[in-house]
Amino acid sequence: MSAARRQKSHETGDAKMKAAAIRSVHGHEKTAAAVPSPAKELQAQLEAHYQPFSKRMSVILISVMVAFAFIGGWIGGSGAISIV
Repeated sequence: MSAARRQKSHETGDAKMKAAAIRSVHGHEKTAAAVPSPAKELQAQLEAHYQPFSKRMSVILISVMVAFAFIGGWIGGSGAISIV
């Protein structure tokens, strides 16, 4: 069994495709103007606002990690603290 094909062009979309093809051939096709995306604009604003905070936090985090590593090595290497 096969499905019955719709014979009317308005039911299949053929009329729209043919009209679009005729418009593009004759140069009557209207091109849509590009509209800037509000989501991209908002994303750029958020990144510009929060970028300094993330850089500052990463510097603080690395500094704290280096300080703990230095203090841990100093305490561990001195032998002053023993767990016995």
